[in-house]
Amino acid sequence: MISAPSAALGLVYRWTDHTINPTGEARAILRCVLRDLGLPSDVISDGALAVSELVANAHEHACGPYEVRMRSAAGRYICEIHDGDPMLPTHLYTACVSPWQGRTGERALDEPLIERGRGLRIVHELAKGQWGFRFTEQGTKAAWIVLAMASSAS
Repeated sequence: MISAPSAALGLVYRWTDHTINPTGEARAILRCVLRDLGLPSDVISDGALAVSELVANAHEHACGPYEVRMRSAAGRYICEIHDGDPMLPTHLYTACVSPWQGRTGERALDEPLIERGRGLRIVHELAKGQWGFRFTEQGTKAAWIVLAMASSAS
């Protein structure tokens, strides 16, 4: 199910385990929402990519239903990705460290070619460390990411 992009704050997108392309849909809708908020194109691109990584992780590793919500708090635009799983991802620290940091030899050369496990590193870099997870009142979790300062809007 898709919410109207004009509803910039609050529920932005909702999907289930049976949705065919939630990552692409969430990215397209979020681009519209961020554009409606008047954010610069680089913030829109980086935010849509980072959120799509979190959407993909939720869809692959957690149970639904799922929601993408936007809110404004303390002068910042924050996007949250809610899922039905109460468990936080494991290995959060190592997910944010460069995959080849401190490695030498063949293993260091092979690691940039690994196709899985880079999503949270991408989120961390794009969000400049301003992201994380929180428990909800419903006993589940939400990933959150600061997309921009509210004053970034034109």
